[in-house]
Amino acid sequence: MVTDMHPPRFLVDSTAVRLSRWLRFMGLDVSLDSSESVARLLLRARREGRVLLTRRRELAGAREAVLLTSDHLDEQLRQVGTAYKLAVESASRCTVCNAELVVVPRVNADGRVPEFIYQSHRKFAFCKRCDRYYWKGTHWKNVRDASARMSDTDR
Repeated sequence: MVTDMHPPRFLVDSTAVRLSRWLRFMGLDVSLDSSESVARLLLRARREGRVLLTRRRELAGAREAVLLTSDHLDEQLRQVGTAYKLAVESASRCTVCNAELVVVPRVNADGRVPEFIYQSHRKFAFCKRCDRYYWKGTHWKNVRDASARMSDTDR
């Protein structure tokens, strides 16, 4: 979840797939589109009210698009975080399909996650669309660290 009341919704093309997953980890609504058609990407962004994040130079200056200036994930996160003043509280989206996660009773995860994970965690979230469970494991520290770097302008 993002602390802003109305965080932007993003559309990410094939040039920034890794970024899309990290933004989803951070709870942002991010659709992925692998279309090679610039016109289709812009039309979809406009139609769905999304900001297109891309490395494609031919989209520089397009009202719906943000040209990512780096190939490096940390720099991309920083660019997007700074431009949109994003602050992340918790993961609320599936990193695979972008559906909203639902908090479920712990017992639902029994037999569906590794035994060690089940024994060592009390809270689980579930994606109804792709049948995946999520928990705040070691990846969550990485997400929090990346979120902090999003607003770090001293680098």
